[in-house]
Amino acid sequence: MQAVEKRVVIVLADISGYTKFMLENQLSAVHGQQCITYLIETLIREIDLPLRLQEIEGDALFLYAEDPAGEAGWRDVLEQVPTKLMRFFDAFYEGAVLGMEATPCECAICRNSQELALKIVVHTGSAVFHQVGGFNKVSGPDVILAHRLLKNSVPGKEYLLLSEAAHSLIGQHIEGPFQRMTERYDGFGDVNTFVRFNDNIKKQQLDFLYERPRTHLLARAELYSLSAIGRLFPALIKHLRAPIVESALPSRLGFASIMVLRAPMMLMMYLIGAPRRLLARRAVRDQVMRGKAEST
Repeated sequence: MQAVEKRVVIVLADISGYTKFMLENQLSAVHGQQCITYLIETLIREIDLPLRLQEIEGDALFLYAEDPAGEAGWRDVLEQVPTKLMRFFDAFYEGAVLGMEATPCECAICRNSQELALKIVVHTGSAVFHQVGGFNKVSGPDVILAHRLLKNSVPGKEYLLLSEAAHSLIGQHIEGPFQRMTERYDGFGDVNTFVRFNDNIKKQQLDFLYERPRTHLLARAELYSLSAIGRLFPALIKHLRAPIVESALPSRLGFASIMVLRAPMMLMMYLIGAPRRLLARRAVRDQVMRGKAEST
């Protein structure tokens, strides 16, 4: 493939808020890996054209949408991408809230799952398309700048950040308000950004979850339980190969053996505990709402 340069929209979706809790013990490390895999898969399911997945970079997704050639096609890309961005936020927090509310586990990760957050950085410019080892790659200064923008001075962890270039092209298709900020990076100087904070998004997804019928809650709890156990074994294998918590190989093997033996019991704990937890939490919310209604 001959290297070609094209206009692109670069999107980086970065998950944060779980790493510090993974360091507590082996159980938290494995559950943290389960959690991040679940949320990354949730985001990946939302990827469709014009966005393409370049690669998974740890706990972040590197996506891009390229110019299909022609002004009409490029305008269509710029109109579609904002819709995709909002779907990422909705899907992520729908999954995060379900896990936060349904999990019967009390490990550090599950106990602090409300700390999970998503930030998305978007930049537009140009990139060079080429092949390295048979894999398609995009590179160039704008790709570097997009990654630099992940490290910024924005307060908070839940936001959409558009570079000035991206804001000028797609900002009008995204509901605000946006706060203008400036970052400074070596080699790029001052970079203007526009930030939309998503402080209420968890509450919105929480309200949406408990507005659903009882049968829907039970079904969601069952699917969550089955997927949690299904992700246990890949997480154990990853922990054995590349442990986050320092532990000797015999300790990791012993821990993995115990987890495998306990898997059927854990599945029952999830299948029974997750629905009960969701229904109990909804009962408390309903009681609080009735109390507020009576007081007014």
